[in-house]
Amino acid sequence: MAIEICTTCAPILQRRAIQYFSDILLSVSNANGTEELEELKKAHELIIKVNAVVPDLLLNVLPLVQEEMKLDQANVRQMATETMGKLFAHPDTNVSEKYPSIWKTWLGRRDDKLAQLRIKWLEMCVDVYKNHVDLATDIIDCIKLKLADPDEKVRSISCKVIGEIALSSDLKQLDKSILESVEERTKDKKVKNKRKMRVRLKLNLLKSERCESSSYEDNWILMMALEDTLFTYIFPYNEDDQQRTERLITVLETLEQRQKLAFTAILGNNEPSDHERIKNDEFIKYLAAHFADKPRTLNAMRTFLNQKSSKDMKLLKSSIRVDSNYKQIHKAKDKLLANINEDQAGSVEIFQAIFNRACPTLLNKNTIPHLLKMSKLPKGRRNSAANQKSVTAREILKEMSISYPVMYEGCMKDVIQGIMNDNDSASAEEELEILAEISKSHPGQKTYDRNVINRLRSYVIEGNVSQADSASVVLGNMKNADIILVDLVDSLCDDLSLKHPNLLATLTSLSQFALYEPKLLTPVIDLVLNFIEKTLLTTPTKTFTDSNPEWVVYESLPALSKQKVVGVRLLVNYLEACKDEMEAEEHVVTKTFSILWELLERTCDNAFSDNINSAETSHLRLNASQCIVTLTEYNKYMNELTVPKFERLSYTLQDTCYYVRAEFAEFLMKGLQTGKIHSRYYSLLFICAHEPEAALLKQIRSFIQKRLSLLDVKQDESTVLDSSLVRLIHLLAHHPDFTVSVEDLEIFAQYIKFFISCVANADNVSFLYHIVQKIKLSKDMVSDELSHNSYVLSDMTSLLIKHKCNEASWPLNAYTGQLSLQSRLYRSLPSGTVQNETIKKSYLPQAFVEKLEEEDRKLGDKRARSATTFENKRARV
Repeated sequence: MAIEICTTCAPILQRRAIQYFSDILLSVSNANGTEELEELKKAHELIIKVNAVVPDLLLNVLPLVQEEMKLDQANVRQMATETMGKLFAHPDTNVSEKYPSIWKTWLGRRDDKLAQLRIKWLEMCVDVYKNHVDLATDIIDCIKLKLADPDEKVRSISCKVIGEIALSSDLKQLDKSILESVEERTKDKKVKNKRKMRVRLKLNLLKSERCESSSYEDNWILMMALEDTLFTYIFPYNEDDQQRTERLITVLETLEQRQKLAFTAILGNNEPSDHERIKNDEFIKYLAAHFADKPRTLNAMRTFLNQKSSKDMKLLKSSIRVDSNYKQIHKAKDKLLANINEDQAGSVEIFQAIFNRACPTLLNKNTIPHLLKMSKLPKGRRNSAANQKSVTAREILKEMSISYPVMYEGCMKDVIQGIMNDNDSASAEEELEILAEISKSHPGQKTYDRNVINRLRSYVIEGNVSQADSASVVLGNMKNADIILVDLVDSLCDDLSLKHPNLLATLTSLSQFALYEPKLLTPVIDLVLNFIEKTLLTTPTKTFTDSNPEWVVYESLPALSKQKVVGVRLLVNYLEACKDEMEAEEHVVTKTFSILWELLERTCDNAFSDNINSAETSHLRLNASQCIVTLTEYNKYMNELTVPKFERLSYTLQDTCYYVRAEFAEFLMKGLQTGKIHSRYYSLLFICAHEPEAALLKQIRSFIQKRLSLLDVKQDESTVLDSSLVRLIHLLAHHPDFTVSVEDLEIFAQYIKFFISCVANADNVSFLYHIVQKIKLSKDMVSDELSHNSYVLSDMTSLLIKHKCNEASWPLNAYTGQLSLQSRLYRSLPSGTVQNETIKKSYLPQAFVEKLEEEDRKLGDKRARSATTFENKRARV
């Protein structure tokens, strides 16, 4: 009731409020006694409370507090500054907007002559920033000045405040310069060491999260800064293995999930782990591209390799061996750096950065025993801090087993003992996963005693899916697995029934045996294939929610859907394992590919009409697309990917389900980046030109531009640039939606425009134009009658390239090099009359050409107006 009265009568009560507070503030402000200051404190507390409920009552009161911030008495000045700081930070009121003069006075307290008040002001900035992002610019500008404050405590608190602000906000809102300023300030020797380390690590981890929005070159600069911070401040040299391990766990515990992912990426970042690759010049180029100063890094490494002695090469190999111990690694690295300092003094900094990335010092074989101990949950303390440490230790152990399984060689007994004890199924499951990763690195070499094999077999038969999966990997990679496990595989195949309660685990185990020991599956592959093709995949999945969504995560799929996904993977694994040493029977290959292509036709629309699980069809389409790409990279199965089928794959990137499109695009980009799939798949990415999700389209565009920026144009133009454009035009010419109507041509023009925006530049535009002209002098090898579509697209592309050249002021010169098109797509027309007629004829509808020219003219007029406006402004200035 009091609040309602005050709100309703605020204009009348304002006079009463100013009278009450002025009497107290003015009478007490000049006093220094304890009693008077207590009264003043009560008045300020009341102001804060009133502001939260009836701020209008303080219209004439807050200017009095503003005057207090200017008084000579330090205690009064600080109290007023703190009060206004709390008012400005209140999340439900925007005092700074209503009282800009007071806001300006409060900001001025950053330069107060009292260091303690400057520190208090800085600490209050955090809440003001969090609750009022509109004030971010003022806050950051002021804090940035405090990074150079004459008082070391103020400088230290400035670093801390920026760190807290960065951790609580969207990093895109932070000026890049403030992060750089803080990083520079943390090099200040007077800034407290622990705070310095914590702020530098977190800021660098935070900056590493910004890589998606940074330029490609900046990413490596950020990574190098992060690595330098880690090894200089966070993990300096320490011979005590246990202390080093505990420090690693402690640091990881302080990080949020995204920061932890960035840190984990560094843990597994041992670039030149293959010693033989060090001598490979192409690998040297690849490695240099991952550092900030690429040319200098490349020259330094080449000089080292040309001048190296056998001793230096031995030291290099010792420093990067993942099976070396901590002391050996550091000793070899330090000795090598000393030698480099004598011969290549200017390159020491470069090699230090290389060793930060290449030498396994954060994680090494000495770390494993201590991590294993820490990973055990202490009895009776499962909810204690020790529990979190054990979780973190297990996460690191798992990461190490994937990245550096060889490090576990000295601890195999401990890992196996954990499995055999099996007192804690969660712990045993983790150790099963570790043993599985180790087994993959030594296929056909490991041997186990009868008790261990029996325990692993029990996991396969009776364990959950995860346990069966890991145990099968271990068994499938052991020595003489094809002899020892025959009866186990026969038993699993006898259980292939939809009624079997553990069918998913059974299929999972068979899938791993198919991949790692296919000889076990060969005698029963027809039985397995028949069950998957005629029973499993033909059984409709009626389980779904009322909305029947197009996608749910794999873990949320019903059991039958998961069984179908794993069943298909089983067949693919078998073919993948048979790619070299043994021949898969032709009917198995034919039927497996037939299944994969058929799954691409199981659409969500069909699922809706048939009243079956829609998300299942999305997972099966995605998996089928990925499996087809993977298998047809092998020579044995390459003929299964005909030109029409390759183009059929492109439709996955236009799937109705966003997650299918995004996951398949991610799969292709990763494969292209690592070189695991052919460069032909660049052309498929341009089919995403009409992608409705802006973030995905931006990601694809950025990927293409970054990848092409790394290519040596002279070396790779015939394998990437021409192939992509030629394949794209051929693909569009065969697209079922293609027609020569003006409306459809406008839609298809977007694909070409997307290609040009990603690939074309002043250096290659003449080459691209020449490619397009060559298409017009050829005929379609797949479908002669569709050659006309290619000619239409050729003319369209030529016109769009010319428009781009006009827009960007690029010269379009004649290309003098030699070029032959893809023989599987196009073949040259007979020279002479036929070619002359085709090249001279325009295949584009005149209405489309006029519409395109009109758009270009409007764009030109707009640019001209913008240029005129700019010149006029400059003239006025």
